[in-house]
Parts: sequence; C-alpha cells; structure tokens
Amino acid sequence: MLARSADQRRKVHKASISDAIKREYATATGADLDRLLWDRAYKEQHRRSLTAFFKEQMRQHSWLLEKQFLNVVSGAADADVLVITGMRDEAPTATLSHLVQNSRLLDIRVTASEKTRQTRRKCQAGDDDRHEIHDCENHNSSDNGSDCKSNSTTLDYCPSLVFDNGATGDEAVRRFAHTYLLPFLHRDLERLASMVLPVPDFPRTGIEFRHVLNIAQQQGGLALCTSLLQTHFINDWDKIGMVACCEAGGFVFASALAQKVGVPLALIREAGKLPPPIVSIDKPSSHISSSEPNNLKGKKLEMSRDLILRGPSVVVVDDVLATGRTLCAILQLLAKAGISNEDISIIVIAEFPIHRGRELLYRNGYGGIRIQSLLVFGGA
Repeated sequence: MLARSADQRRKVHKASISDAIKREYATATGADLDRLLWDRAYKEQHRRSLTAFFKEQMRQHSWLLEKQFLNVVSGAADADVLVITGMRDEAPTATLSHLVQNSRLLDIRVTASEKTRQTRRKCQAGDDDRHEIHDCENHNSSDNGSDCKSNSTTLDYCPSLVFDNGATGDEAVRRFAHTYLLPFLHRDLERLASMVLPVPDFPRTGIEFRHVLNIAQQQGGLALCTSLLQTHFINDWDKIGMVACCEAGGFVFASALAQKVGVPLALIREAGKLPPPIVSIDKPSSHISSSEPNNLKGKKLEMSRDLILRGPSVVVVDDVLATGRTLCAILQLLAKAGISNEDISIIVIAEFPIHRGRELLYRNGYGGIRIQSLLVFGGA
C-alpha cells in the first residue's frame, strides 16, 4: 500500500533490526542462522542464550543499537520508505533521529493483548521482558493512532503512532496506513517544502539558512500550510481549547491555524510587551543566534497568567524545532501557568534533527508530549 501512494509509486523496503544480532550469535555459537531467522520453535530454544548474548554485547559496546540501526538504514539507501521491525529502543525518535537527519523517523508502537500474542506466537504466559530478543512484547493495548501511553521504564515517552494489532486480516493495517502514513507521502508536503528556500552563508558563513517564514510570502503558501497543520494533527481538534505560540515565527502560522479551527491564541512574547498579571521564564537563544555576541542573555518570555484554563488541551505551534531550547522554555512557561504535560501537544512546520531537539525535550522530562512536524530538513 505504501508502495502505491496516491501520487506516485514508491520503493518500500522492510528489514528486521534483530537479524543482525542473530547473525552474530550464530557465528559465535554455531547455531543455525536460517532456523534462527525462520523457525520460531528453534528460536525459542535459543531465546535465553540469545538474550544473554545480546546483553553482553550491549555491555561491551554501548553504541551497539545505534550501529545496528545505521547498518539497516545504509542497507536500504535506495528506498523511499524503510520499515524497520524488532526495535527495542526506549525512545527511538528522540535518540536516533539525528542519525538520519535528512529523513523523517516515525516510531509506530504495535500493541496486542496477551491472549492474542500467545495465540499467534505460542509465547509463554507472563513472558514480558521488552528488552529480551524475542517476539513476545507485553505492550499496553490501545486504540490506533493517537494513544500516547509509554512503555518506558525510565523517562516518559510518546511514540509517533500506536497500532492495535488485535484484529485478524489486513483491513485494520490498510486503514491505519491510509489514515496515518500515506499523508506523509502526499505531494502537498513536497509543495510546502519547495517554499522553504535554502539561503547559504546566512546569517553567517557556514550556515545554510532555511527560510521557513517564506511559506507565508508565497501565493497560497499560508493557506496550504494551515490546511496541512490541521489535517496532519493526530489528536482531536474538538478537545483543543487553546493554541499557544511564541513570537515571531510561531505567530504567523499559529494565528492562521487558530482561526481555521476556531480556538483562541495564547501569545508568548518577550518581556515587557504584555500587561500584568503574567508568568515568565528565561528566554533561550536559538541555534542561529546562540553564537552571536548579543545572544539574548537576561531576556525573558512572558504569557498572560490566567489566559489558559486547566482542562482543555493546548497545542503549541512553532515554525521550527532545532535545538529544542525554545520549545523547552515554552513548556516550562505552560507548567508555571498550571498546564500539565498530559494536556499539551506540539506541532511545528520544520524540524532539523541534527540539532537533537527531540532528545533535549525527552531528557528534560517532556518525552511524553507528542511532537509532530510537517517537514524535515538535514543540516543547520
């Protein structure tokens, strides 16, 4: 289905990341690789020793998961879409996106009831160690698409999408792909990306600036972007009570979106531009301005204190996700205003994974907030 999107044919490749460790295990122990890959009963016989082998490899090489991920990606360099199965990372979009900076990385969490897993895979009851190298994961069952419950035992984390694999047949899979995956392959996103012009050596030598605000300067650009923001947003707009945005880039896109979906704006501005009562937070410098001599030290961001009521959800809209420092400050500001992480989601126009903004948000306790982006660009 992904190979035949609405616009054109795509080359789709599927690979299992666990195959690499099985190959290494077979080489080290003399186990039959073909049977490890294709014979489930044989694999179950080796499961405990295979798990022990994997954990020992991880102890010796802390970068093993990243290496295996890159090996799988490089093996499918000519693919338009790469589907990787067998991932066991706690927060792949947060920790691996920068390794594939020119591509969009989606983490689709597949769930099924314990009974369904046992029936399909003949797994042992109560076997729920997610970090073992086997196929009997004990995930929380949920509705398809937007459920953001995390299985992480450490920091909170929200996968990109959740697919409930409880139904038989392929109708549910096709419906999920049509609803949540095919929109990423639509030409409207390519049209939007073409409006984000690259500007070399701006604002200083060595930086290729992506002019995201140029979208609003193109005929039909703002309308197209607003429509994509509305349709790509995974959660329910009827449950959204406010759109929050920070000057200046966020104002442009958030204003049009808020008007289209019929919700008010929460404007976040530099200090001194809003009347009291307000809440404030230190303003971070952006990845572009951070090395400038006058890099905003001592400045603050402010928001009207009683503007956002507790209860309805808030969508934070910004033009760019790069280092994540600005979004981190916005989330701290919303927390000071009494808004919990569970009531917040984020959608941005353009993301630059090389700056590891998702990882910064994850490490600072905001991994449970869903982050969506329309466009992904490599480089600065």
